[in-house]
Amino acid sequence: MRNTVAILIAFAVITLAGCKSKQDQLIELNAQFDALNAQYQKDCILAPVEVLQRTQAQCKTERDKMNPLGKKIIALQADIDASKR
Repeated sequence: MRNTVAILIAFAVITLAGCKSKQDQLIELNAQFDALNAQYQKDCILAPVEVLQRTQAQCKTERDKMNPLGKKIIALQADIDASKR
C-alpha cells in the first residue's frame, strides 16, 4: 500500500513539475536570451576596437549560444500566436 501511494505521489510531482505553460516557457527563454545578449553586447559590441580584435572567437561562441535560443523563442511565439487564432 505504501509503495502504491509513494508511486502515485512521485508521478503527480513529476507530472506537475514538468508542466509549464508556453507563456512561462517563453518568459524563461527570453530571460536566458536577455542575459546572453547583455553579455554579448558588453563583450562584442561596446568593447574598444583593440579588445574586439582579440575576442572574435569568444564573440562567435557567444553568438552560437544565442542563435538557437533565439530560434526557439521565435518558434514558441509563433506557436502561441497560432493557438490564439
